[in-house]
Amino acid sequence: MTGPWFRSAGDAGRRRGRLSIGRTAFAAIAAPLLIASALFVGAGEAHAGKYADWELWLSSANAVLPAQRGKVGPFRSNIALGGGLAPEYLGSDDLEFKPLALLDVTYAGALFVSTQQGIGWNLWRRRTLRAGPRVTFDFGRDSADNPTLAGLPDIGVAAELGFFFESFVGSWRFKGDIRQDIAGGHDGLLINGEVARGSRWSDNASIIVGGRVSYMDDSYAESYFQVTANNATASRPTYLASGGFRDLNGYVQLIYEVTRSFYVSSELRATYLAEDAADSPLSDSDTFLTGAVLAGYRF
Repeated sequence: MTGPWFRSAGDAGRRRGRLSIGRTAFAAIAAPLLIASALFVGAGEAHAGKYADWELWLSSANAVLPAQRGKVGPFRSNIALGGGLAPEYLGSDDLEFKPLALLDVTYAGALFVSTQQGIGWNLWRRRTLRAGPRVTFDFGRDSADNPTLAGLPDIGVAAELGFFFESFVGSWRFKGDIRQDIAGGHDGLLINGEVARGSRWSDNASIIVGGRVSYMDDSYAESYFQVTANNATASRPTYLASGGFRDLNGYVQLIYEVTRSFYVSSELRATYLAEDAADSPLSDSDTFLTGAVLAGYRF
């Protein structure tokens, strides 16, 4: 992708080609990074809840990517480490530190494996459009994540099969996706839509302002926001949840490119739970802020 703000400033001013990364070298680099990412996050999550919306919290690190110029190899990679503050679970009013790790690898501009985007294929590729199938993951929720959830059934990890698109029109970016759990986690369906506008703040900095809306079906709502009679308590009454808008959020992202490869990204996001998600007795707060800071390297 290339454009007025989502293209790296380093590529805008310098057209030197990057060294190709062969398949063997790629495997030698990617495997240790993936293991390191898992260990880094696992160490932090040992004392944290399972709620981990990496697609949102890592998005600032993937917001500005260098346009490929000159002779380059088939692989393009982006790695980052950092952390953020977010609720213990969706609807909690207790914030906790979340360790974050990005490993994003694209092959030939088509296939990608990413801790932020999932596993997918850019089936349709144009200069300002990409779309295709992908698999994303929802890590579920444990009743031990917060006292409010005590006694509720755990929600297992969901593997979500879906379709996505991302389009750029001038300074505007439009994104959307639909995803259905196929692994017995939340068993539901989510539809997401997003719009953002970006601009150059300086030669090395980009600022992005955007908004996102999520819609859930009945199965998703029942898994995350319903309280059955068997799980009701004096402070947690029975509640029948149904599908509808889950949340709306707005965000500001700032990406600063220290060099052509090294960058620092940050995000502040405000989220408002809607309809049945907000009315659920499990939602201690229907509005909350999240923030994240990442340092990364692209090659």
